[in-house]
Amino acid sequence: MAKSRLSLKISVPIVLVSALAIGLTLFLNVGKLDRTLGEVEQSRLRYTLNDLSDTLETGLDLGLPVKALGNAQAAIDYEAQQDPDIESISVIDETGALVFHTGAPDAAAFKPPAQIHSHDWVVRAPLAVTIGTKLSNNFGKVAGAVVLRYSAARHNGFVATISRQLGKAALAVLLATGLLLLAGIHMLVRRMQASLDTMEAVLEGAHGQVDGASDAAALARHVRQTAQAAQDDVSAVHQTLCAIEAGP
Repeated sequence: MAKSRLSLKISVPIVLVSALAIGLTLFLNVGKLDRTLGEVEQSRLRYTLNDLSDTLETGLDLGLPVKALGNAQAAIDYEAQQDPDIESISVIDETGALVFHTGAPDAAAFKPPAQIHSHDWVVRAPLAVTIGTKLSNNFGKVAGAVVLRYSAARHNGFVATISRQLGKAALAVLLATGLLLLAGIHMLVRRMQASLDTMEAVLEGAHGQVDGASDAAALARHVRQTAQAAQDDVSAVHQTLCAIEAGP
């Protein structure tokens, strides 16, 4: 039980740090994928808008106002049919009023005329992306804008699917890593415990040998002392006998 508890104490912090690292890496990579797909998607939509603006600006170069562009409705209907994810395409004049449209236009995404005159724009929402580009004639006068609203459902669905797949893969890797780490640390702890047990047995044996040697040395000293005393007694008796034999 003590070995298993020690293995868990060592393994759990390592697994938690690994989970944090894997989760952070997954989050960063999914975010990078989302941004990259958004940039590619925006570039493609920008190309569609530029193609439309070139078509419409042909009539503007002839001096026609936006509302008099006879080919505008057919052009936006054609582009909307090319991609089912295009929710709407709208053409507005220089005042911001809606002139032509296909689908359900998002009026909240239309920029005020002052902003139409200054730059193009992109509005990102959770469910759709709206991109607008200005229309101008050959004299550089801004006559209106084209606004395209594109559904983000497929984009969001793709990113969510990739996130789920990567999350499942990361979880499987984390579980496998945790189990292998726990097994490896448990084996290491067992090996360390066996080494400690062996060292303890050796130390105990050495201590016993030291105690035995001390007892043997004491016994040897006692034997030598007894032998010396016996030798002294024999010498005393010998001297006494010699003295008696000598007589007066």
